[in-house]
Amino acid sequence: MESEYAMQLAESISGIGDLQTIIDVMPTPVFVKNRAHRIVLLNTAACEFFGHSRDVMLGFSDSDLFPVEEVEVFHAADDRVFESGIDSENEEQVTDATGKVCTVITRKRRVRLGEAQYLVGIISDVTAYREAEAHNRFLAFHDTLTGLPNRALFSEHVDQAVLRHRRSKAPFTVLYIDLDRFKEVNDTHGHQAGDALIQEFAARLTAIVRASDTVCRLGGDEFAILLVDHRKTSDVERICRRVLEAATKPFVFENGVRAFVSASVGVADAEAGLSNVEMQRRADVALYQAKREGRGCFRRFTTALDKQISHNRRIEADLRESLATGKGLEVYYQPLFEAAGEALAGMEALIRWHHPELGLLHPADFVPVADESGLIVPLGQWVLEQGCTMLARWSDIPLAVNFSPVQLREDKCVSRILGILKKSGLDPARLQLEITESVILDTDQKIRANLKALRKVGIKVVLDDFGTGYSSLTHLQTFDVDKVKIDKSYIQDIGSDHYAVVHAITGLAHVLGIAVTAEGVETDAQRTMLQSIGCTELQGYLFSQPLNSKDAEQFLARTPKLVCAA
Repeated sequence: MESEYAMQLAESISGIGDLQTIIDVMPTPVFVKNRAHRIVLLNTAACEFFGHSRDVMLGFSDSDLFPVEEVEVFHAADDRVFESGIDSENEEQVTDATGKVCTVITRKRRVRLGEAQYLVGIISDVTAYREAEAHNRFLAFHDTLTGLPNRALFSEHVDQAVLRHRRSKAPFTVLYIDLDRFKEVNDTHGHQAGDALIQEFAARLTAIVRASDTVCRLGGDEFAILLVDHRKTSDVERICRRVLEAATKPFVFENGVRAFVSASVGVADAEAGLSNVEMQRRADVALYQAKREGRGCFRRFTTALDKQISHNRRIEADLRESLATGKGLEVYYQPLFEAAGEALAGMEALIRWHHPELGLLHPADFVPVADESGLIVPLGQWVLEQGCTMLARWSDIPLAVNFSPVQLREDKCVSRILGILKKSGLDPARLQLEITESVILDTDQKIRANLKALRKVGIKVVLDDFGTGYSSLTHLQTFDVDKVKIDKSYIQDIGSDHYAVVHAITGLAHVLGIAVTAEGVETDAQRTMLQSIGCTELQGYLFSQPLNSKDAEQFLARTPKLVCAA
């Protein structure tokens, strides 16, 4: 409204002195120029805005007061208005007397005062508004913690790389990066330390790549890198190795505490016809594989890998449906025998899945997928319910059931197990939970607390698959376990390389009062050797294959001569 009012005044008032008096009361900067681009009139607000006195503004030309590039813009707009008589409204940059650059919207109109032509300009300072816009735009496309581009901006850059690849075959690669053991840093040192680690890692990543590449924080401890115009596969691999090295270097916090993590990297290379979404999906698939293969490494996307991931997703979906409907899943039971007198020492519950298309699946075919998806919790609960109900009908026969870290990390783990035991009537002392060494080595306090609570009520803990992974004889001395099961890979070669290892395990276990089971026994020679070594129990196809519930009941019913081990 003030702008329009000033324009009307400029057209109607002929006395310059009167006009000066009128415009000086206006809070908006107003100026009047002649055809030579010199200011002949301006109000107090204009003087304050430009930072010059009225005498300076009237005594000097635009070229004396403003940078050349700004003057060129001013004069071009002035000339258009003078020549056409059409009002203009332009966004311009204006440098004041202090050197501060402001963003303004200048409205200009040609007016006649007598025979002379003048240009009336009214200025609106929009600097704060534009800065707020720029800040909001930055927030919309950048991560607030690290200042890196976020997922939205990263996707825009990948879109551009895809278009360049379609036009000129320009190579590019997408890396997905995930920090390993980052949660432990947050849990141990607090979220402030976690934030500091994320910021430092972001800085390390930025220092690795070129200015033309893009480093992005996708969220949490997940990052991505877009590499453009690289020449060789080795260039990408070199970057991947540098990323892994950057993650493994210690992170030092203000209090001098050092934290250590590692990183997993998934790599997807550009191919003809691939979209932005497909490129990022491939990088994510490769990252998933890197984490599955032990973390701290990088893996490239391959078609074979994609097929495996698709298969796993199908397994997960079908398993979810089987758990919901109760169809296809079945518990098998494999007997364990005393090594000395070959009396029955227990039954191990083993899950089987009759898949509608893939046929009979063993645990190795679907349990890893269940573990990764969280389905292992309801699956494990179902197996435990079935096994306890089955063995409760047979007095004094122990039941062995495999348990994963995911199950033992559950808050309701102990109450669920005790609830199943109570409902089935199985004595807690007859239940044996078979866990791997990764479980007892896990620093998760919830797992350790749950194991302690379960042993307190009489449930036995069995160290399964001993001889694989992080196996060490010192673990038998360090952790509270009731039995150790030697992995079948050692039993298969016991006649040659592994005899000494099995003998050492058995000897130490006897000293510690821990029972020893040898699994995978298939020949009489193996049985004889294990008996001579002093193994407590034997299990394997030499004695019995896993039996479905019907055959297991018949097995137990027709062998009354077997006396269960105490």
